[in-house]
Amino acid sequence: MDMEPQKQVINEPQEQDFNQLPLEYETKSALPVVVGVIFCIFQVFSLFGGLLLLLGGALIGGLGAEAGDSDVADAGAIVGGMGVMLLVMGIIGIYSGVMIAQRKKLGVQMAWGLLGLGAILSIGTSVMLEQPIDPTILGCNGICAVLVGLPLMVGSASQHME
Repeated sequence: MDMEPQKQVINEPQEQDFNQLPLEYETKSALPVVVGVIFCIFQVFSLFGGLLLLLGGALIGGLGAEAGDSDVADAGAIVGGMGVMLLVMGIIGIYSGVMIAQRKKLGVQMAWGLLGLGAILSIGTSVMLEQPIDPTILGCNGICAVLVGLPLMVGSASQHME
């Protein structure tokens, strides 16, 4: 038998150019999440204040009705109404803070509306009670409006807001 050496064919890998673009990963800014969580925390304080006003108004109104004093009962109703309004504003504020944390522009706009409403209510209360307008509350609302709007103002965060 004739033994010829067998030839082995080795396929060498060929270099292929697929014109692939390098992948670039873009990280999202954490600023909307931080601002949204902080806004939610402060709105929880608003909720507790609304509950206290509601309970205080019910207590005052009940005491006034028991004593037969309609002025005290009316004052209790007004305080209770303010408590309900503060509760509703707190719930809307928590919802808008969650929306900010989810990178939604509507959350920032709702928060601005709540801060504006708070400023208007502060001015209205001062006028009704014939007291000077408190610039501290207006200043705090203005600073909060700027802080809540930061996710829309910072370029790295605003490009990811829906």
